[in-house]
Amino acid sequence: MPAQPSQAIDSDLAARVAAQAASADGRAGARLSAAIADVFVDTRDRLDERSRVAINRLVETTVAAIERDIAGHAARLLEARGLPDAAALLAGNRAMTLPRLVESGLMRDPEVMGELIAQARVDLIDEALAAQRAPGSSATLLAALAESADGVVRGRAVTYLVADSRRRLAHAERRAELPSELHERLAWWVAAALRERLGHGVPAEVDRALSEASQRSIAAHDDAERVETAAAQLAAAIDPTAGALPQLMIDSLGEARTTLFAALLAHALGIEPAEARGLTLDGDSDRLWLALRALGIERHVIAQIGFVLCEADRERDVESLPDSLDRVATLAPETAARAVAPLTLHRDFRAAVRALARSPRA
Repeated sequence: MPAQPSQAIDSDLAARVAAQAASADGRAGARLSAAIADVFVDTRDRLDERSRVAINRLVETTVAAIERDIAGHAARLLEARGLPDAAALLAGNRAMTLPRLVESGLMRDPEVMGELIAQARVDLIDEALAAQRAPGSSATLLAALAESADGVVRGRAVTYLVADSRRRLAHAERRAELPSELHERLAWWVAAALRERLGHGVPAEVDRALSEASQRSIAAHDDAERVETAAAQLAAAIDPTAGALPQLMIDSLGEARTTLFAALLAHALGIEPAEARGLTLDGDSDRLWLALRALGIERHVIAQIGFVLCEADRERDVESLPDSLDRVATLAPETAARAVAPLTLHRDFRAAVRALARSPRA
């Protein structure tokens, strides 16, 4: 005997309720796992609320900006190609993809999140450095460089100032300046999430439109416009002597230009800017002080840099600074240089060495 309508409705309702219960059970398990992980995380590894808010905000604005570019262009293509419904969905909805990227685990990518976290932390440090500036003090370093008699330095300084001004946009407009390979990765993730959002049975024309829109976003991305690139080019143009370097680094921090500080450090050590930024943000070790000592910088100058950074970066402990400096100051520059020498190697090579070290030979 075929099922009666009421029985069919009851069966559908029971299936939906069961699915909801299973989903709720899964979420409860995920929440418990997250709570347990948070309870046992080392205090040194826990983000403070200010950092968490800044990182989340940068993630949201960056993904939303890429989504606007891809969804908007894909919608225009679909409208022109006779698919107005799909075009309207893409054009009329915003912030559709981030929740799905988080849920899928894609946003846990160490390279993508590492870059976003680093840029958010640099923003926070620069905000704190600017707040520390004495009332009435003027920013003279970049002004002097932008008026330099050396045309190369002058041009690079202006380029850096323009790039850095973009980074200091209002929070709602600030988006991360990702390296090309990470921007490309995120663009394809966003495109895939948009496709999924359109439901099952997506026409081939929709796939083509999303692919073309993603390729357009990727092609428009220019690493040369990133503030880190501009800072590295300015540092290379200045090419400071060993005697001039310490004051330039101090002045960079004094003007809340952490990217320029890191670029000067990278140029002097002969390492990649991302590695120098990592040293600058590493508040859990003596690596930055070792790097500065490797450049022959004296203890009192390292202390001056250290105190400024400790005041601006909550990851650093000003009370432990004197002991750290005492350890580093006893080293000859040549000894300190050997300690940081691995940073001069290609990062992929170092990553491979670390990976093998984690897997001992049989």
